[in-house]
Amino acid sequence: MITYKQYHIERVEHGPRGWVARITRADGKNIRTILPASEHPYLETKPAASAEAAEELAKEGIDFGGVV
Repeated sequence: MITYKQYHIERVEHGPRGWVARITRADGKNIRTILPASEHPYLETKPAASAEAAEELAKEGIDFGGVV
C-alpha cells in the first residue's frame, strides 16, 4: 500500500482480468465523488493489465477524477 496525497492506494489482484487499485482516504473518512454526488468507504479502478497500471489509474482518478 502506498500513500498518495491524502489517500491510500492498495493494489489488488482481480482474477483473470488483471489488477485493480483500491483507493481509501488516509484519515479513514468516506470518499466523496462529485459526479455522481455520493460517498463511499473506498473506490476501485477499472481492471488493468498490471499492478503498476492500476496504481497509475488510481493516481489519475485522485488528480483529475473529482475525488474529494
